[in-house]
Amino acid sequence: MASGDLISLAQLKAHLGVQSNGDDIVLSGLISQISRAIAAYLNRPFIWPRDIVDVFDGNGRDRIQLRHWPVVSASSVSVNGQVVPPAATPQSAGWLVEASDLEPPGAMQQVIWLGGVFPRGWQNVSVAYRAGYQVSGETVAVPSAAPYFVQAAQPYGAFVCDMGVAYANGAALTGVAENPGQGQYVLDGVGGYYFSAADAGQSIVLNYGYAPADLALCALEWAADRYRYRERIGMTSKSLGGQETAAFRLAAMPDFVALALRNFARIIAN
Repeated sequence: MASGDLISLAQLKAHLGVQSNGDDIVLSGLISQISRAIAAYLNRPFIWPRDIVDVFDGNGRDRIQLRHWPVVSASSVSVNGQVVPPAATPQSAGWLVEASDLEPPGAMQQVIWLGGVFPRGWQNVSVAYRAGYQVSGETVAVPSAAPYFVQAAQPYGAFVCDMGVAYANGAALTGVAENPGQGQYVLDGVGGYYFSAADAGQSIVLNYGYAPADLALCALEWAADRYRYRERIGMTSKSLGGQETAAFRLAAMPDFVALALRNFARIIAN
């Protein structure tokens, strides 16, 4: 899959029932085009996990809507160049990020200053955080016998990127291209992890980004619709042997796709 693609070529071909490789270039291009169109429609430049620093205008209130979500973690908040300490508990003073509402997470989130307000100003509030669709802390055990392979569960959608592997004690493992040794792992690109015999039986924690299943299905259906459109470009209807007529609806985006995407759209700009 190309970077940012919501589905794979194999998924789209299976959906269409296409077995030959003759249209692979066309189909791959459609996947990337539709994936970018979905990102533009959602007003979200990225959905894979990414570390970012956002700068906002202070609004005189105790909360600010973050631009990206779901929030995986937040590391710092500063106001007018001064670091604001995080809240030790939800009842103490300091900042915290509003909890995600669903599994998988859906709604936008806010950073909240307990016991204070973000003073009005231009670009005077800075928030460093990681946002994107990520499974965090998935615990697995490396098999005690070869092959030392673990498949990520991927409960909310297909694996798209590795965000780090660690032992249960928090010590990080290192990703390598092949032949992993102790403390190393190799990815197969679709959510599979290979480990070393030296790590057999170890408890391992996986973190990885995923494409939400709903978004992937939207990309699948929309790309399939555009592919089939090649056979009837510009046609609004077609006579079937003079007995009946098939009518075609011409639309930039299928209605059911637009409806499904609404829950993922960024509706507030700040």
